[in-house]
Amino acid sequence: MEWGIESLAAVAAQANLSMAGAVPSGAAQDLSSPDAFAKLMGSELGEMNASVNGAELAMHDLAVGKPVQLHEVMISLERARISVQTFVQVRNKLVESYQDLMRMQL
Repeated sequence: MEWGIESLAAVAAQANLSMAGAVPSGAAQDLSSPDAFAKLMGSELGEMNASVNGAELAMHDLAVGKPVQLHEVMISLERARISVQTFVQVRNKLVESYQDLMRMQL
């Protein structure tokens, strides 16, 4: 994948559209269904899993001596690390919110 000004601008535009609509990329458009949150979390977990698997495959290819670019391996590792950290922080916020709800008095 080649990174140039055009591709960075496209990524930034996609990010702005996602944030403006408050709907992450790949999310279901029908947010009114009861299981929309579960579907959203499932799809994001699947993306994180794919990112980690891609990084592991790149590391394996590098370890066995296949012709891979070192910078591509490092980029895939960093993407996987950021994906995992982001998902852990979302989980932490969800747990914290649940605990706040459980502490509320009726």
